[in-house]
Amino acid sequence: MSPASPERTPDSAPVAPLDLFLVYNGTTADSSSSIGGGDQVMLKFIRLSGAKPDLLIPKSAQQLVASPGKMFLTLSNLRLNLAGMVVMFLVRIVQGIFFSFKSRRTYDLAVGVSPYSVDLIPLWFWKARRKGAIIYHIIPKRKAVNWATRIRFALAAVEQRFNMKLLARTCDFIVAGNNFTKSQLEAALPGKAIFVLDAGFDASAIDRVPTPPKDSNLACFVGRLTSQKGIFDLIKVMAALKKTNPAFRLVIVGSGPDKEFLLAEIKRLELTNITLSGFISDEEKISLLKRSAFFFFPSYEEGWGIALAEALYCECRCVCYELAHYRSIFQDYPTYAKLGDAEDFLRQFLSVQAQPVAPEQKQFLRQYDDPIIVRQFTDHLQRLSRGEP
Repeated sequence: MSPASPERTPDSAPVAPLDLFLVYNGTTADSSSSIGGGDQVMLKFIRLSGAKPDLLIPKSAQQLVASPGKMFLTLSNLRLNLAGMVVMFLVRIVQGIFFSFKSRRTYDLAVGVSPYSVDLIPLWFWKARRKGAIIYHIIPKRKAVNWATRIRFALAAVEQRFNMKLLARTCDFIVAGNNFTKSQLEAALPGKAIFVLDAGFDASAIDRVPTPPKDSNLACFVGRLTSQKGIFDLIKVMAALKKTNPAFRLVIVGSGPDKEFLLAEIKRLELTNITLSGFISDEEKISLLKRSAFFFFPSYEEGWGIALAEALYCECRCVCYELAHYRSIFQDYPTYAKLGDAEDFLRQFLSVQAQPVAPEQKQFLRQYDDPIIVRQFTDHLQRLSRGEP
């Protein structure tokens, strides 16, 4: 993960205008912290589409948006602990409802950029001919590593059940992050118009960074430091590799709620072959990916897999747990291990450690370049605004 930076102005000509309102109320991104995958998708749409939608957005995120329409500003980020987030989201929900009563406008389209109540409840109150939401994945059953994560996961499960009911009442179309999520939503919400939107990544930003030689003894991980990203499985893998290949190293990029627990485990097991780099710049992240021969990604849940796509494009040999939607997006370019099986992850890595990256891997990933994905999303929204399914 890397520090957020203001969005660039579009290089391409604007498309036909969309009468669009985006409920972007739940983001915790700001100019000094990381930008998550869902935020990246929406920010690049605003930047590259030329649509200039009106936005319900926190004050702390307004600097990230290039060339918006009218902005309805809600509460900035508070402390991102459990109590701070509950208070922050409740205030933002109330503010979003208040702004909806003040606004006299009826939009063609209103879209909640997440499936969370902080976006969906205000979306319910805003006036639009058609309403939708973006859902990159449905949260599966999670395995907690301590009481803090157990509480967090339980609250997330309760909220998801509530939000599915909100989706049924509020939205007449849904944007799914992959075909597997689409099939889950079709079963849970029959009759809703659902289409798939790949998240994509910025290939041009990667191309601008010089390509250093690959280090055959270097792997990296990029992501939020939470147990569902498989970071404690990485501990098991690197503990085993310390005995058989002490020269092999892993750099972990990112931060998150389980960082201190991860540090404690690394210290307890004396794993000097793991480096936690925290947040680094986009250019540093890309340079690391280009230098690393391997990308370790034992994530238990992903909406799409932006970090995996970037690593594949940087010609890393990628080892990951097999999630239900991965092959439909990335085919067989990653090396897949059984979900939740750290020993199989290690076996799969050892089986491909000496194998070169497929020469067509990078070119295959180009189909997910940001401008292509934004055009697809814009086309979908244009059809919806014309009343098409």
